[in-house]
Amino acid sequence: MKQIKIGAGFGLWRLGMPSADTIARVAERAEDWGLDSFWLSDHLLAPSPELDVVATLSLLASRTSKMKLGPSVLLLNLRHPLLVAKAFASLDYLSGGRMVMAVGTGANLADYAACGISTESRGRRLDEGIEILREVWTKPKASYHGRFFNFDNVTIEPRPVARSNNDTGTMDIWVGGRSDAVLKRTARLADGYFASFQTPAEFGANMEKIRGYAAEYGRANARIEAGLILLCRIAGSREKALDEARPMISAFGRGAEQFLERSVFGSSEDVIGRLSEYIALGLDKFVLWPIADPQAWPRQIELVGREIASHYARGA
Repeated sequence: MKQIKIGAGFGLWRLGMPSADTIARVAERAEDWGLDSFWLSDHLLAPSPELDVVATLSLLASRTSKMKLGPSVLLLNLRHPLLVAKAFASLDYLSGGRMVMAVGTGANLADYAACGISTESRGRRLDEGIEILREVWTKPKASYHGRFFNFDNVTIEPRPVARSNNDTGTMDIWVGGRSDAVLKRTARLADGYFASFQTPAEFGANMEKIRGYAAEYGRANARIEAGLILLCRIAGSREKALDEARPMISAFGRGAEQFLERSVFGSSEDVIGRLSEYIALGLDKFVLWPIADPQAWPRQIELVGREIASHYARGA
């Protein structure tokens, strides 16, 4: 079995946002705690504070040396893809080739209205954006002519560090979401599938569909990896973890039970036991997103690293 990799999520600050100094200090310790990666949520209009993805990734890149870094997921179709290509190629250069790109359409349609972008076109805009990133990241002079974006002889330098882990030779592009359109987009265009808040059965069914669609698109042998985002709370027991997470759980109202089915909580043994159900399906990359207020957040990130990530590192 491949080594199980555990990353941590940044953002979704529903219970309050840590200070900039706290974020920097946590980033400086994260690699020692055993964490593999950091992943940042991307929201324009949100019910809670959210930091800009590119600015925050710059900070994290400056305070780490080995960890993978990326958005989960970047709302690519709210931005011009050439601006995104330039920003993330620069981040890749500054981080020594540690960036991973994950993109999606997001769920907040108000973001599109605020940016003057039709919600009906968001899927096709995302497709063109993915195609453009690959073009300008792999060619010294790139041209593109689509429905939404058109340009000739564009050069972006430095381009991302060359990759050997995927079929495209450049920065990974993963797709997040759960709709059938997302699964088809992953099968057709992506290096990986970034699932979020799914039960083992849901994740297994989605990966089976992706493999089937990939074969239909002539990508039966494509390397399509997968990762899963799960909300997390670690405590001495399941009861204590639930009690500590209750301020956020209560916000889901009638959806609280479904929320808990798609989260991991309890002691480190409880969390590892739940993750084993996904690992049995072949999943080897997880992003655990702490449910925590600003005071508890550093300790929760440390527990994810020391108790969960390090457990799998020792096993490997």
